[in-house]
Amino acid sequence: MLSDYFKRIVDHLLFSNLFISCCAVAQGAMTYLLLAIPMNGTVLVILGCATLALYNFSMILARPQHPAASPYRRVRWIFRHERSLRFFTAAALLVSGALALGLHRPSFVLLGLIGVLGLAYNIPFLPAFKTGRRAGLRQVTGIKVFYIGLVWALSTVLLPVAEAYHNGFAMNWAQVWQVLTWAFLFVVAITIPFDIRDIYQDRYYGLKTVPVLIGVRNAYRLSTALLLLHGGWVLMSGFDWRDRVALCGVTAIALFSVLKSAKKNEYYYFLLLDGTLIIQLAALWLIRSA
Repeated sequence: MLSDYFKRIVDHLLFSNLFISCCAVAQGAMTYLLLAIPMNGTVLVILGCATLALYNFSMILARPQHPAASPYRRVRWIFRHERSLRFFTAAALLVSGALALGLHRPSFVLLGLIGVLGLAYNIPFLPAFKTGRRAGLRQVTGIKVFYIGLVWALSTVLLPVAEAYHNGFAMNWAQVWQVLTWAFLFVVAITIPFDIRDIYQDRYYGLKTVPVLIGVRNAYRLSTALLLLHGGWVLMSGFDWRDRVALCGVTAIALFSVLKSAKKNEYYYFLLLDGTLIIQLAALWLIRSA
């Protein structure tokens, strides 16, 4: 009885995209810690709400013809709760939009650009001459994981930096670009296993993702190489040694999780792989307070 109740809570947390929203907030908070910038609660709330709205919107837009027959527990859950999902998506959009009005103009423009990039990922606006159907940027050959990495890096690193800069805080731009690139590398690396998991579905729908293009084995190698590059770069950087140890430790966890991700269930992917985005922040806080 207790296990069923706990499972329902976890399902709600993961499949409603509340968890991935918390991941975005954690990554934004990590940017503030690494760059020694005072945390801006407004920016963090915007990150969480905007991520929730964007991820829910993408799921609603990608509604399959028979969601109840989907092999994915997440898809079946989402479209059993579609009405409440739409409500919370609208609420999150309204909150993030209202708070965004208080940002400095360059930050507001950057947020708008990130929003357009997020929408362009799913909204079919590109002509697809072969199929006769329009497509979003998601359908562009090989772009998916790198596009997701770019949107995450811009939103969780560049947006907090932009608002802090226009609030008058001095920036070490060399460190900013390092953190931005680290975020990109890490997100791309942990996203690749999701595409490996979905490779047969992507082939069926004609999506040319990285695993479809280069094969499963080479996709794992690419993910591994990106994590090793991330860890090596962090280790050799000029950041505080405690931060380097914390981040490298989580990179090692992510690497182990990627290598063990074959044939795992959805909880593994969402809780452990996506969860490393929160574990990074937790590791920084723990090692700094030790």
